Amino acid sequence: MNDIPPLRRGDLRDALVVYARRATDQGQIDSMSLRAAARDLGVSSGAVYRHFCDKDALLKAVVHQGFLHLREVFFKIRAEGCVASSAEHSVARAFEMGRAFVCFAYGNPTLWRMMFGRIGVLCREDLKHDPELMRYTVLDCTVENCRDMHRLGGLADPPQMEDIYFLWSAIHGAADLAQSGVRTDGSEPLRVADETTERSLRALGCTKALIKSGQEMLTTAP
Repeated sequence: MNDIPPLRRGDLRDALVVYARRATDQGQIDSMSLRAAARDLGVSSGAVYRHFCDKDALLKAVVHQGFLHLREVFFKIRAEGCVASSAEHSVARAFEMGRAFVCFAYGNPTLWRMMFGRIGVLCREDLKHDPELMRYTVLDCTVENCRDMHRLGGLADPPQMEDIYFLWSAIHGAADLAQSGVRTDGSEPLRVADETTERSLRALGCTKALIKSGQEMLTTAP
C-alpha cells in the first residue's frame, strides 16, 4: 500500500491496525498478510508478531474498532439514561437507529461481513469480558428506546425481549441484504432502513399516525 507515513517509536501496533483497516476498506483483506504489513511498514516480521500473533488477531483489532464505532453512533441517538421527550421522539430515534445500522453496513461492507462473521464471533467473546462495554450495549439502546415508547404512551403493551429480537433481526437482515447487493433497492440505504423500521414499529403496535409524526420529527430535526 502507498502513502504510509514513517513510523515513530511505539506507533507500530496502531499503524498495523490502520494498515489492516485500509486493506479492509479497499477489499484487499484476503491478500493481506502480516509479512506484507511488515514489508510495507518497513519493519521486521518479528516486530509485527510481537503485537499480533497471527492475522486473525490483527483482524480482531479492526473489528473491535468497528463495534466501538457502531456503539458510539447508537449512544449519540439514545445515551444511557437519556429518556425520549415524547412518544414521537422515541419513534424518531427508532428511525435514526435503523438508518445508522443500514448505512454503516452499506458504507463498510467488508468490515460489516467481518463483524458479523467468524472474526466478529471471536471479537465478541473478548468484549463479553469487558464490564464497561457490556454495561450498556447497542442492543440496550434499542431496548430502552422501546421502553421509552411504551412509558410515553406510544405502545399499549410493554415490549418483551422477543419483540426486541424481532426488531433487531429485521433491521440486521435489511442491512445485510443492502450491503451485499441482494436487494435491488440496496443502493438507497435510507429508504431500506425507513421501510424496515416503519413495518417493525407497526408490528410492535405503533399507530400509523404516531409513526408519521415521528418521521416528521426526524426530517425536521436540525
